[in-house]
Amino acid sequence: MSVKRFVLGGAAIALVSALSIPASAALAATTKPTIIIGSTNFEEQAIVANLYGDVLQKVGYPVKVEPSLGTRAVVVPALEKNQLDVEPDYAGTLLDYLNSGKVVPAGNNIATAVPALKAKLAKYKVTVLNPAPAIDTNVFAVTKATADKDHLTTISSLAPYASKIVLGGPPECPTFAGCEPGLKSVYGLKFASFKSLDEAGPLSVAALKNGEVQVVELFSSDGNVVSNNFVALTDNKHLEPADHIIPVIRSSVDTPAVAKALNALSAKLTTAQISKLNLLVTGPQKEAPAAVATAWLKSEGLA
Repeated sequence: MSVKRFVLGGAAIALVSALSIPASAALAATTKPTIIIGSTNFEEQAIVANLYGDVLQKVGYPVKVEPSLGTRAVVVPALEKNQLDVEPDYAGTLLDYLNSGKVVPAGNNIATAVPALKAKLAKYKVTVLNPAPAIDTNVFAVTKATADKDHLTTISSLAPYASKIVLGGPPECPTFAGCEPGLKSVYGLKFASFKSLDEAGPLSVAALKNGEVQVVELFSSDGNVVSNNFVALTDNKHLEPADHIIPVIRSSVDTPAVAKALNALSAKLTTAQISKLNLLVTGPQKEAPAAVATAWLKSEGLA
C-alpha cells in the first residue's frame, strides 16, 4: 500500500526519455566501466543506492549514484533501456509491477519471488542478485505491553482477541487486499472496528501508543517499530509481498566482482539495520543518505 513502492503511474514512464543518464557501454573506455546506480524518490532507496555505490567503489569501479529519480515507473524502464545499471528494489512488489500490477502468488515468498523475477527480467538482459534479509513491507504492530499480555507473536495469534479490539490504518485499508480484507480472508480476523488514520505516519503511531487502536499497520523498516519498541507480528501466512531489498542489475555489469561486493553487502543488511539508518535520515538528525551509508559500511567493515 505504500506510495513509495506501489505507485504505477503510467504517465511517469515518459519521463525516462528526459533522463540525461548515459549507458555504461557508451562511456569512454576505462579499465572498468562506470556503473550508474539509480533509485526511486524516497529516503530508504537513496540510502541503499549509496550503499551499493560505496561497496562497488571499494572494489575499484567508478560509480555514479542517481538517487530520487522518481517512481518505479521511471526507474525500472530506465534500467530496462540501459540508462541505468543497478537499482535497489523490493522483490515481491517488483514482481507484481512487472506483471502489470497484478498480485503474483510467487511474490509472497522470497524463495519463489527471486526465480520469477529472473525469468521476467531476462528479456531485458537484467537480473537480480541475492536478496537482503531486510524487508520493507506493510506490518501489523502492537505495543510490547499488549504482545506480552496476550502472548502475541504472529498475525494468527490475534484470532482470540480480534473481535474485541480496534484495527488502525490508512483510509484505504478497508478495501485494500493487503490490509483489512486480507486479514479477514487469509487469517479469519474480524475486528471490533476500524479507525482511519494515516499511512504509517504520526497519527498511526500516536493511536497505538495512546490505546485508540490495539493493532495498527506500519512499514517494517521505517523506524517507527524500532523507535517505539512496538512488536511487528509475523506474517505467518504470507499475506504481504516478500519485499526484501534486492539489487536489480543489468547482466552486462553482473561480473563476479560486482556480484560478490553487492551480495556481501546484502547479507549484512537486516530490517533492524535499515530501520536505524532510516531514522538517522528521517529523524531529528536529518543526516544525508550518502553520509549515513558510508558510516554504516565502515562500522561493518565493508568500506
